Amino acid sequence: MRTTLRSKIPKILAAATATVVALPAFAQDSPYDLEKAGWYVRTGAYIQMGMKLSVSRTGPVSTPTQGVYDNGYVQPDISQGAQGMTWNWGYTDAAQVANGQLQYSRVDNLATVGSLNGFKDPSLFGPEVLLGFDFYQFEMLRKDTHFGFEVGFRQGRYSGSDQATVGSDVIQQRDAYDLGGITPPLPPYSGSFAVPGPLISLNPQPQLPIASRATSSLATSFAADFYTARFGAWITYPLTPKWDLEASFGFTSIYAQGNATFIQNTTYTNPAIPSTVQSVQTSSGDWLPGGYLQVRGEYRVLPWLGIYAGLEVAYNGAFRLNGLGYEAKFDFGANYGGSAGLQFSF
Repeated sequence: MRTTLRSKIPKILAAATATVVALPAFAQDSPYDLEKAGWYVRTGAYIQMGMKLSVSRTGPVSTPTQGVYDNGYVQPDISQGAQGMTWNWGYTDAAQVANGQLQYSRVDNLATVGSLNGFKDPSLFGPEVLLGFDFYQFEMLRKDTHFGFEVGFRQGRYSGSDQATVGSDVIQQRDAYDLGGITPPLPPYSGSFAVPGPLISLNPQPQLPIASRATSSLATSFAADFYTARFGAWITYPLTPKWDLEASFGFTSIYAQGNATFIQNTTYTNPAIPSTVQSVQTSSGDWLPGGYLQVRGEYRVLPWLGIYAGLEVAYNGAFRLNGLGYEAKFDFGANYGGSAGLQFSF
């Protein structure tokens, strides 16, 4: 074994020497020159515009259904109303129990706000930082042109609110159902179609309806943080010894984390109908993938320091938050913007 290893040592040394001698020639032939390769850091601020924020209903307006009320329901059970009784019923307030009956009511013809489109301009403004790597150098139109890759990060925040009000003439329908001598479970109570429970009458006893003028308002507040990550390629063409024309393009992904509060308030001119207020706050996070294209100019103050400014277009999806049957949608879609700052090369 020692003899074999000793006999191979001259061959190993010769191969190593040949490799060292060949490295300079390889570096000259390679399009990626280690001695000329460089890095840069761009840091500055950006503005992103062209997005839209709106609130709209998530489904059609519900129509009145026999036996379904604003404060409960009385529906046939699995026996399909045998002997005029049912266990498929529910109610929400102890005040509905009176004189051996359950009192129900429903406001018909109530108009509610359909959409909100008056949010302040949903633009984003914040810091950005990018790291770039000079990967390849070539000649174009007799000038040294550089090509490379970049990764970047941005952060922006938006908050805004909007509200609207509509009026309508309404009728409050009122029905009573006989309890048949039972003591109902404490509210809120909900019976089911198939599971047996306390029986009450399935036949409503209509009460005198109440007419009124109604005013319904919807107020929505929205706030979200947007964190943007980018990965793409760039190309730089020197216009003069001091000025460069640059372009970047690639993949962008925005992580949105936000919350929205929906408040629906309904009042009536007739005091016999009580006012109602519904409020829901929801929060969520989501990724919005897309792409970007940027064109910018750079002025070199020093060999290692430059000032850049650019314009861009981008495309991303929409961030959605839901509540009270409404959807708040922050839609990036095809957006545009600009950025400016300092570039450090090393």
